[in-house]
Amino acid sequence: MDKQCSPEEIEKKRLQALQRRQQAQLKAQNVSANSPATPAHQQAQLKIQNAPTNTQTHQQTILSDSSNVVRPNKSNYRFNPIVSKNFFSKILSVSGKCYMISEDRFALEVPFVPAIIETFKTVPSRIYDPKSKIWNFHINDYNSLLQKLAQTKDLRIFVTKIPEAVLQVFKKNLKSNNKTIYQEQDLSKIDEQLVTTLMPFQQEGVCYGILKNGRCMIADDMGLGKTIQALGIAHYFKESWPLLIVAPSSVKYQWSSAIYEFLPTVPTHYIHHFANTKDRIDDDKITIISYDLLVRAKDIFAKHIYGFVILDESHSLKSRSTARFQAVQQICSYARHVVLLTGTPALSRPSELYSQISLIMPHFMSYEDYGERYCGGERSVYSGEFTGSSNMQELQILLKTYCMIRRLKADVLHQMPSKIRQLIILDSALIKAGTKQMNEMSKKMEKTMAASERHNALLQYYTESSYARLKAVCNYVSNLFESKKKCLLYAHHQVVLDSICNLAEDMNIRYVRIDGRTTPEQRKFQVDQFQERDDCLAAILSITAVNAGVTLTAANLVVFTELFWNPGILLQAEDRVHRIGQNDTVTIQYLVAQNTADDHIWSLIKKKIRILKEGGLNQDFSIDDIDIIKKDDNKQRNLASFLNISSSSEKGSQSQHDEECATPGTSTSNDIKELLDTDEECFDSCDWDNII
Repeated sequence: MDKQCSPEEIEKKRLQALQRRQQAQLKAQNVSANSPATPAHQQAQLKIQNAPTNTQTHQQTILSDSSNVVRPNKSNYRFNPIVSKNFFSKILSVSGKCYMISEDRFALEVPFVPAIIETFKTVPSRIYDPKSKIWNFHINDYNSLLQKLAQTKDLRIFVTKIPEAVLQVFKKNLKSNNKTIYQEQDLSKIDEQLVTTLMPFQQEGVCYGILKNGRCMIADDMGLGKTIQALGIAHYFKESWPLLIVAPSSVKYQWSSAIYEFLPTVPTHYIHHFANTKDRIDDDKITIISYDLLVRAKDIFAKHIYGFVILDESHSLKSRSTARFQAVQQICSYARHVVLLTGTPALSRPSELYSQISLIMPHFMSYEDYGERYCGGERSVYSGEFTGSSNMQELQILLKTYCMIRRLKADVLHQMPSKIRQLIILDSALIKAGTKQMNEMSKKMEKTMAASERHNALLQYYTESSYARLKAVCNYVSNLFESKKKCLLYAHHQVVLDSICNLAEDMNIRYVRIDGRTTPEQRKFQVDQFQERDDCLAAILSITAVNAGVTLTAANLVVFTELFWNPGILLQAEDRVHRIGQNDTVTIQYLVAQNTADDHIWSLIKKKIRILKEGGLNQDFSIDDIDIIKKDDNKQRNLASFLNISSSSEKGSQSQHDEECATPGTSTSNDIKELLDTDEECFDSCDWDNII
């Protein structure tokens, strides 16, 4: 039986427990006061505060070292947020960001804080926008404003600043006052034949290139005469020749024709077409070569220095890791003047602009800084390239100020015929969308898969769809042939091109065919046949092989029998007929089939158009007012939902926009969107012209 303690013994034990507790606290405080991390004056203060009283000294004497294990009282050092001095901080911390909104003004976006607003009011150039509730200032007040904010009492502000390289571009432009210099350039050094041919906006482009010392990008819409503008700039700086023109193999002969036409003072023997890797470079003043041949002959060209370089269709240099870009970069690094020509400077995302800008201005800013500022800092885990977008308004202004001039047809050629787009919904009764293979592929794309599996699934679905919709396509084209309308027929897969050609032969329709297997010489002959012969009614073309460099204005009807997920490619293909020399209204028709790969591709096209528009890289590709035509009489669900782009979706989140773009009955999973977003990286390696 346990022994019971008397009241005196209980009281004694209670006092011993209190003594041990006080001793533990005392030792813990002494250890903290003597710690090296504690400043000397604080150690002294702690020692004074913790000096033991007589009672404490007596308690220490009666307790032996072995009577208790000392543990610091951690509660004395624990952060207590309830204490008022911790809960209400005296220093306020806020975050903000600066970005350019015009060539000479920047905005500073911060939360509403009275102290910040009072600082803003001390800047003479201040302007408040009541709609956006954002303050903006003149660029000359940038540094002084940030200094004032840094000195504001009881305020700590973290500002995302404008990169120094970007800031210097705008300040330099402000000093030069470029706006009034366009019409002051002396064009008497350029061949008179070319100058008299220039339209007003083309003359402005030549003056812009001269103002930028022959280092610029002419990104005018397709068909606005970028070739003649580039030749005008090159001829102005002819003292810097030899001139190197790098272009797709399909258009390299058109460059020599343009030189003969617009620069008759240039002797014919000055021009040399570099034919193969065994060819030689002598004292040629003008050398014309294709991108692919330049890669194979880069060692030959490395031995020569070209003072002026023209890069046609420069969007093909969008990736810095390709052998094509590296070969071009090696040559441009020694050139005094570099002019880039493209109607679609960014096919899908802002990161594609960096490689082109770096050829014009190699010391502009690092790729990482550019990606962080204008690509949202979002990198693909597969390619390492930036895939996002940010500060698009500033990027648009920067490109215009720095190195790029861009005009759309709607801006400069009001006399040109308008373009009408139509969405043709194919007869559902002729589409084999319910086959076992199609159903399996559609369900497979809705599942969560690895990147390589999604890649293969989309390729399979896209290829299988070409077979499933083939009968409906041929039915529509046969009706078109019966009407005897001169037209361009674009397709992507060889099986579709072959079927349309067979249909034309069966119906005795004279046609020309151009795809990736057509040589440059054959291509020119085929184009001339279509342009000159009234009985040649159809040009059957590959989307990826004939989307640039040819003029087919003899027709005013373009039919895309298959879709392609890149709006820039589609627009370039459209403009084979909608260009200078076209006197009629152009009709563009897109044939779509429900419950096929078209469901996903059309949604992707809309998304990319929106992103490019935000960056000021309008593709003149509006599908908001597109006409919808159904080719069947069945009570079939139509594709009007493809066009549901509301104004609210542009202000909402990305996920809301994607949901609005989705077609009812199709997958809208994030996995499929991610797959479609990475189509360029996944599919650039494919040989599209050999897909059957």
